[in-house]
Amino acid sequence: MNPSYKKVKLPAYRNDIMDFLDLDNRRNHAQAMFEVDITSVNEILSKRTERVHTVTMQLAYLLWCYARAVAQHPEMQARLYKDELYFFEDVDISMIFEKDAPSGIKVPVPYVFRAVQKKSFEDIVAELQKVSNAPIHEMYQSKKSNLIRKLPKWLRMYLMKRSLANPLKWKELLGTVAFTTLGMTVRNRVMYPVPVGPYGCMLAAGSYYHMKEEGKTKTKWGLVLNFDHNLVDGGPAIRFGRTFMSLVESGAAFK
Repeated sequence: MNPSYKKVKLPAYRNDIMDFLDLDNRRNHAQAMFEVDITSVNEILSKRTERVHTVTMQLAYLLWCYARAVAQHPEMQARLYKDELYFFEDVDISMIFEKDAPSGIKVPVPYVFRAVQKKSFEDIVAELQKVSNAPIHEMYQSKKSNLIRKLPKWLRMYLMKRSLANPLKWKELLGTVAFTTLGMTVRNRVMYPVPVGPYGCMLAAGSYYHMKEEGKTKTKWGLVLNFDHNLVDGGPAIRFGRTFMSLVESGAAFK
């Protein structure tokens, strides 16, 4: 007797996600797991007068630091085209937001924060709130027609890679780096989510947790950096990491 089970048709958007993740199979992933001390930053955020959820402000602060660290180390968001590297000045950060589709299911929707290195902390908070509250039709219109979805995988990938081969087109449509909040909902447990995708630089926010250090309670945040080792060596990645951690721990956005 067969065990009980049910079958459901794979939602069309799942194929879109798989195609996206397969866009750049040339990447050689390298990961770095690290933590930052956000004790002082949390104290600063707790004293601010904005009527904004603490998690939103923490996320805005990480985006502020991420963008400025990438701007100081532009090799982290380089794109390769033929035998040339493109180095961008603006840091366009791609993020995923879960939205309710008309069908009733929740789907991941991409959004790109443009030129984040030029924005203030307050600008980023306001944009985060706007995007978080926006309905799906205001954020995203599928660029894939039903006809393209019916094509075989190899042909879909050929057309997508060809249309996105130019780094300027890639930046226009997908941004330059990625950020994910996969582990931010976890509290007081150590969680390091490893991001995947076709970007040369991806940062994942894990859990934050409290620990005793030198008789004091410290709040630490676990993060994971994923970068393309084809384009960036360990030395530059370490220097980027040092800049990012220094920005985060110093409360740089509020000075």
